Amino acid sequence: MRDVIKAGLILCIISLTVALALAFTYSATKDTIELRKLEKAEEARALVMPYAESFEEIENLDLSSSIVKAAYNGVTDGNIVGSVFEVEVSGYGGPIQITVGIDNKGLITGVNIGDNTETPGLGQKITKEDFLNQFKDISHEKSLKAVKNPSAKEEEIHIASGATISSEAVVDAVQAAMDLNQEIINGKGDL
Repeated sequence: MRDVIKAGLILCIISLTVALALAFTYSATKDTIELRKLEKAEEARALVMPYAESFEEIENLDLSSSIVKAAYNGVTDGNIVGSVFEVEVSGYGGPIQITVGIDNKGLITGVNIGDNTETPGLGQKITKEDFLNQFKDISHEKSLKAVKNPSAKEEEIHIASGATISSEAVVDAVQAAMDLNQEIINGKGDL
């Protein structure tokens, strides 16, 4: 009986030591992790709207029921040159973080895929340039559609082979950004 109590006490001490070490490590690194997330988000905004010098968050948007999580104005020389939207959708493997840039004319300036857990190989095809470049310069006047055999219509986005669900999720995310951008332009974005 004494050996069982001794083993249990040793196990408790080891567990407590490991828990304290994990808590200390988290406490020591959480600020650095948060800073890296902010830097990564800023880099994604710059990738989809490279001619913007800075980005200012658009305040007072009601995004509570939207897949769009944040919206920013791209600013150059004090003038707004477009908007950038951070969108989160569910793909085949889980959530996909997508950043979409749209200029003042309503044309898509770029799409960037951030954190995601899509299947390595197939699902990750959504991060490739040949898939993402299909969105460039599409107008807000067009409704995007994911298709397996596209015609010459620019709004038809060719699904990445073997990544149908992931491709459709990206198309939905970009369309949501385009729709919100149009609402903001029309003054209906709950500003």
